Amino acid sequence: MQREIYEFGPYVLDSAQMLLRRDGNVVQLQPRALEMLLVLVRGRGELVSKQDLMNAVWPDSFVEEGNLTQNIFLLRRELGRTAEGEDYIQTLSKRGYRMNVPVKENGRTLAAEKVADDPGQDLNGHGAAVFAASAGEGRSRRVWLVAALLVLAMLGLGVAAAGLWRAESARPRVSGYTQITHDGALKRGSSTQIGGTDAAIFVDGSRVYFTEGSSDAPMLAEVSEAGGETARIPVPFELPQLMDLSRARSELLVGGAEHPAVAPPLWVVPVPGGAAHRLQDVSAWDASLSPDGREMVYVKEAELYLARSDGSDARRLTALPGRGWQPRWSPDGHRLRLTVFDVSSATHSLWEVSRDGTRLRPLLPGWHSADGPINVCCGRWSPDGKYFVFQAAWGGRSEIWSMPGKPSLLGKLFPSLEAPARVTNGQLSSLAPAFSPDGRKLFVIGQQLRGELERFDARTAEFVPYLGGISADFLNFSRDGQWVAYVAYPEQTLWKSRVDGSERMQLTMPPMQVMVPKWSPDGREILFYGVGGGKEQRVYIISASGGAPRPASAGSGGEMQSNWSPDGASIMYSDFPFFSKEPGKVAIHLLDLKTQKVETLPGSAGYFAPCWSPDGKYVAAMAVDGQRLVLFDFKAHAWTELVKGWGLLKWSQDGLYLYYLRYGPESAVMRVRVSDRHVEEVASLKGVRQAGRLAGLEFGMTPEGDPIVLRDVGTQEIYSLDWKR
Repeated sequence: MQREIYEFGPYVLDSAQMLLRRDGNVVQLQPRALEMLLVLVRGRGELVSKQDLMNAVWPDSFVEEGNLTQNIFLLRRELGRTAEGEDYIQTLSKRGYRMNVPVKENGRTLAAEKVADDPGQDLNGHGAAVFAASAGEGRSRRVWLVAALLVLAMLGLGVAAAGLWRAESARPRVSGYTQITHDGALKRGSSTQIGGTDAAIFVDGSRVYFTEGSSDAPMLAEVSEAGGETARIPVPFELPQLMDLSRARSELLVGGAEHPAVAPPLWVVPVPGGAAHRLQDVSAWDASLSPDGREMVYVKEAELYLARSDGSDARRLTALPGRGWQPRWSPDGHRLRLTVFDVSSATHSLWEVSRDGTRLRPLLPGWHSADGPINVCCGRWSPDGKYFVFQAAWGGRSEIWSMPGKPSLLGKLFPSLEAPARVTNGQLSSLAPAFSPDGRKLFVIGQQLRGELERFDARTAEFVPYLGGISADFLNFSRDGQWVAYVAYPEQTLWKSRVDGSERMQLTMPPMQVMVPKWSPDGREILFYGVGGGKEQRVYIISASGGAPRPASAGSGGEMQSNWSPDGASIMYSDFPFFSKEPGKVAIHLLDLKTQKVETLPGSAGYFAPCWSPDGKYVAAMAVDGQRLVLFDFKAHAWTELVKGWGLLKWSQDGLYLYYLRYGPESAVMRVRVSDRHVEEVASLKGVRQAGRLAGLEFGMTPEGDPIVLRDVGTQEIYSLDWKR
């Protein structure tokens, strides 16, 4: 297929890769919008009728004209305007569209134009004719020298062109999607690791190993590479997290967490069978074995360590710029690449470091979409080391991309050859790439996110659809019980409506992602945690009638689980324990909204995710060191341990009860009566597969005290793809 590269304004459109770039950065567009743009630029300013556009983009389908106008709207929004303030795409009323700026093709057409300007650069014989005419005039030494230089230049161009052709033809492609699991279970681990960066699969040549199940009751599992029934791998600990497969393909390296907020101890699990055993005294968020099997690296907090494969002789390699996951060795054992989470921007990025801990650097600095940074994570080298594949997420979707496994001389001459290329582009999102040992197959998790809102009916002891079963997360009710604020899932946009579902109104737009909205006591404003869009993650306040959100404070952001005070004059929040470089310094703070003065709640060190009681007398919170819920009494100025539990806490409207989660295989919504510490189960969550940004940590409560969950009705299955170069 002829590759076409079109240039217009600051944009470059590559037809072979179906990529649009602005100043070298990828502009993220839906596939249909990209196809439509390609048709328009090929027209070079000529009118393209609406019918021709629809026939070109949807050749085998009947579509409404609204699909066309929607994609034109998306294109215009992403492209913006020219320096002169004009639209790149012009509408001709009732007729069609055309490009409103000059378009150049950087391919054969442009080369022909250059040849006409400079015959000496022609590769079709014109340069030889120039040389012969000059020789006939005197065969001077100077002409011979010029001719020789021209020949060398042509040879150089030929070699470069051949190199480019080989490099471009070597870009990987995938085909033959084959679904190999059909069990409907989640294929990822702890939901507290935001972004699913702990989702990992490993392949030994005949079996595929992975973690599946709910976030509070995950299990190790395996399936044949060819597909079939999923089998569970028993382990003597809870909350297993699969980290690596030994190079002998006989042992799994697994984290056995006692609690999702602490780094799990490492275990070795023999396969296909055998007794699991602890790996000395090593705990880590993630770990990986070296190619020769003699060493391993592991991540703890924001530091990278190197040790023998049995966990002995551990030493610190380097400090990381954030919490790390999935360290992966290059096949030659010289380099490591890993995922790092930046808490300030709530983004994941890929970093590379030498095996001795030196030369730490970001792998794709400045790689942005039009909406801001692209979340990249979860990389793997191909077995021969020539390719490095990874997961890139933006706009609610995730795809697999590829780039060269190491820099090359040709890549230095032509930087575009080192640029990432998209590998997958299906209807499902693709996560967690992994190669087969022979490098011929690529395995991914195919995901489609969708939830169904359900309320626990105490009369029938069952969950039933709520608000029509909409896909909504983080429900919060106004104090008068007339309005509900919620976050659309998976879009992460903030909405409000009447409690009967009427008068729905969208309050925020992408790329900002919203979590934990809270109504102000007077019902006029909504507090929420905003993530993404190129901004720092922080608490915002927005009018309940709409408008632009504003930061709640002038601070640096990162305020977890914010709550209004009963009088609405201040908010309470905590530091993040999961991504803090100093978890011991996590505490609870009070922000005066008028003066912007911040105070730390006395004795709150080591506590997080506070929840203010409706009467303002108490604050409940979680302890960083385990499943302990604590209570602060403002009158006594003292903390007491309340009960063992977990989850983002909820008070009953009368302030008599505190609702929380029992974590683990027998998960449930629980409540404790504050006056006498009496505990009772409210609703069992066993077998309830939960969806949402903080699935397994977040739940809701109706004004009447009925638990609300977002049941997962999406799909996560493992697929194999044929890997072709």
